[in-house]
Amino acid sequence: MMRSSLRTARFYSKTAGGLVFLLCICTLTLVSCSKSAGIIDLSNAPLLPVDSSWAVIVDPYAIYRSEPNLSATVAGYGRRGAVQEIVGQRIMTEDKKQVIWYQFSSGWLPESSIQVYSNELKAQSAARELESIRDTSNRM
Repeated sequence: MMRSSLRTARFYSKTAGGLVFLLCICTLTLVSCSKSAGIIDLSNAPLLPVDSSWAVIVDPYAIYRSEPNLSATVAGYGRRGAVQEIVGQRIMTEDKKQVIWYQFSSGWLPESSIQVYSNELKAQSAARELESIRDTSNRM
């Protein structure tokens, strides 16, 4: 008689354990699939315009031109590591070679003087890398 009741107790404990496990899984599934009513505040998030590009000057000193041409008047100067938003671009033919010129608020720079990035954060990160490389080479 003792063995029979022991078997019955084991059977029910296994079945009850499986049933509890199944109920936990079902409850967890229902809770995780429900819609949350939380509101996400993006008012302080930085805006990243999709259609703008940014550039970092890679030459030690760059000369901004008033027009996309090496013989155009000087509009200003830039230094390595400066981050600028690109406002325009043109493809020009110089010495039978096509050169892309980029327009900034300060003037025009040829593609050889800059590196172009898809957003300001990437450009700033690249500028910091340029600065750290320059600092390392100055210490040697």
